[in-house]
Amino acid sequence: MNKRLDRNLFTVLAFLSMLMTMMLAGCGGGEKAVTEPPSIAFITDYNQALQTASEKNQPMLIDFYTDWCKWCKMLDTVTYVDSAVIAKSREIIFVKVDAEVDSATAKAFRVQGYPTVILANSDGTEIDRIGGYLPPAEFLETVDDYLNGIGTLDYYLNLPDSEITTETVYAIAEKYSDRGQFEPADEYYQKVVKVDPDNQDGYTDQAMIAIGNIMRRNEKYDDAVAQFAKVMKKFGDTEAGQDALIWTAICYRQKGDTAKAITNFEDFLKKYPESPDTAYAKAQVERLKNPPPPEEEG
Repeated sequence: MNKRLDRNLFTVLAFLSMLMTMMLAGCGGGEKAVTEPPSIAFITDYNQALQTASEKNQPMLIDFYTDWCKWCKMLDTVTYVDSAVIAKSREIIFVKVDAEVDSATAKAFRVQGYPTVILANSDGTEIDRIGGYLPPAEFLETVDDYLNGIGTLDYYLNLPDSEITTETVYAIAEKYSDRGQFEPADEYYQKVVKVDPDNQDGYTDQAMIAIGNIMRRNEKYDDAVAQFAKVMKKFGDTEAGQDALIWTAICYRQKGDTAKAITNFEDFLKKYPESPDTAYAKAQVERLKNPPPPEEEG
C-alpha cells in the first residue's frame, strides 16, 4: 500500500470513529448527563420546604437538630457528605429544622430527642422516622425502605397474624413511643411482657424499662420507681438492671428528692464503675451535691 492510500485510509477510519462516537452520544434521545450536586442544599424553613415539596411532588426528609447535639453533628460530617446520600437529594427535599428555634414545628411532629429525621409525604404527613444517628449505607437503606412502605408503623400494623412475633410487637411499641404516642406504646410494650415473660426473645427487659419511662414522662415517679425495681429484681446485674438503677436515680432527681437521687447514683457508681454511664452518674452526683448558685435577681 502506497503512502497516499495509507493516509486516505487513516482519514476515513478517523472520520468513521468520530461519527460513531457522535451517534453513541446521541442514542439517549438528546438527554444530558446528570450532574450530581456537590452537597445537599438543605431548606431551613419548614413552610418553604413544604411549598417546594408540593410544587415538585417530592417527599421531604426533615432533620430536627440542636446545636449541642453530638449525633446531629455526626449526621452532618459523615452521613450528609456521603456521595450517595447527596445524590438522593435530587429525589427528596432535604430540610433542616433547629428544634430550639422552630419549636412549634418540632412540637407538631412530637419530636422526642435529637437528631430525629422524619420522612414525610409532599403534604407533610409522616411516613416514618429515624431516631438518632445512622451511617450513610444504613441511612439510605432505611430511607428507601420507608419510601417503599417497608418497616414503617403502617407496615407492622398491617402484617398478617401469622407474621406477628415478639419482635414485631416491640417494633410497633417503639414506633409509637418515638412519635410521642405513649398510650398505644405502653399497650404494645405490655403485650411484649405478657407474651414473653421470661425474655426468651430478648425484648421483655427493654419493654419493661420503656414502661417505666412512660410513667416517668407522665410524672408518675413512684410508679416508675416501682417498675424499675421489678426490672432490677428480674434481671439483676444485666444491662437492663443497670439501666433500671440509673433511671431510678433520675426519677428521684426529677421528683425533687435529692437525697435519694444521690444515693442511687452513688449506688450505681459503686456497682458499675466501668459502665458507659459512669461519667454521667458522677456528673449528676457532683451537681446534686454542689448545685450552682441561683441567679441574682435584677
